[in-house]
Amino acid sequence: MSFGAIFLILAVGFLGLITLPKLFSNKQVAEPEPPSVRGDELDIWPFAPMPIMTATEVIFFNKLKNALPEYHIFVQVQLSRIIEANSDETSERSFWFNRICRQSVDYVIVDIDAQTTLVAIELDDWTHSSKARQKADDKKDKALASAGIAIVRFHAARMPSADMLRYELMQVIESY
Repeated sequence: MSFGAIFLILAVGFLGLITLPKLFSNKQVAEPEPPSVRGDELDIWPFAPMPIMTATEVIFFNKLKNALPEYHIFVQVQLSRIIEANSDETSERSFWFNRICRQSVDYVIVDIDAQTTLVAIELDDWTHSSKARQKADDKKDKALASAGIAIVRFHAARMPSADMLRYELMQVIESY
């Protein structure tokens, strides 16, 4: 027998001695326990249900339903559910996602296919008069416009009728 054949037999035997016990072992490697976070030890967390919309937003929502019965209307929609970064690089997508991930729009009108966002709607009230809020609104408007989604803003104090809503929103839907 040649030296190469003996070496090959010894190498295969050695590998077998190493791998066979692992194959037949019933022991599973224990995954480390994730670190505890404050509150994990509590049986019940301190949460209570809250309304998804204010009373004024509910009134506006009902007007929207009357104005646009042929479309789906979603409320309090995160921007990250209707727009995304169009970069191929993961780090770029993450950067832009982080710019919008905590922002939402009050209402989104979606076509009957339940896939196509037609227009985003904001119902602005007195809280939108601060400089910080106006800056956040500008970023939201820019993000939506960049994605090709129109945003229409109505002021809560001058809430339009259902007929006026339909007229204004259909103008946007048909032209955007």
